[in-house]
Amino acid sequence: MYPVTAANAPHSHDLITSYLRHLATLGRAETTRDTYADELCRLDRRLPEGLIYACADELVDGIHRGVNGDRSAAHTAKIRAAVCGFFAWATNPAHAHLDYDPSRHLPRPQVNPRRPRPVATEQLRDILARAHEPMRTWYLLAAANGLRCVEIARLDRADITDTATWLRGKGSRERIVPTHPAVWEAVRGLPAGPIARTRAGRHATRVQVQERGNWHLQRTLGHRGVSMHRLRHWHGTYAHQAAGGDIRVVQELLGHASPTTTAVYVAVVDERKAAAVRGLPLPI
Repeated sequence: MYPVTAANAPHSHDLITSYLRHLATLGRAETTRDTYADELCRLDRRLPEGLIYACADELVDGIHRGVNGDRSAAHTAKIRAAVCGFFAWATNPAHAHLDYDPSRHLPRPQVNPRRPRPVATEQLRDILARAHEPMRTWYLLAAANGLRCVEIARLDRADITDTATWLRGKGSRERIVPTHPAVWEAVRGLPAGPIARTRAGRHATRVQVQERGNWHLQRTLGHRGVSMHRLRHWHGTYAHQAAGGDIRVVQELLGHASPTTTAVYVAVVDERKAAAVRGLPLPI
């Protein structure tokens, strides 16, 4: 959990902490809460009088320009969402902490639609051939079973059988996905306890899995620009092909809430999901 203290949020740490408790009550994912905490604390340090005393012009400058004036539209939109959510909560008449919302008229950045960026299959082949453990197992879980870093971080050996993998993902959501045979081969001999563990034997955090996994991909293996999440993109791309273009199957495999309301009424036969996983052209 991102620490919110007087050192990293000198003006607004108490109010930011209360807002994060509010988000936790609403069931927002820990990753979202950490991201919001980080961005709100950064703004609190950078703005002349801190976040809660900022005027609209100061917020615009802090959010849209950043330190070097080269902040991406996607990053800007993420910070804007954190700030607008914070002030909407802080000025809610039911429990108002502030009487002024400087974020009300913040300009909305134009964000281009996100596109899938799967790692190339030849890159994945090289990664799985040369990666060290335990990162190779993490990469298999991301590419063959479609796991997020947070799901890898929370995974225990007992959660994986030769047919199914039980996941605890974003927020409090849980799901079960079929286990790819290559994943089972990699984990069947592992000891009980966390799949991703610290030196003390405890569960690694999402950030530790992400940073360690990405460092090994980019610095040790030399695949610049490749990340753990792009391995998950590979899974989504080829599971879609293996499922005959059935987006609903991939939606369940990846644990997404969309794509459409109609999909809520469509049941997916478990055999079709298992066939999609078995049909992945994993390059090993």
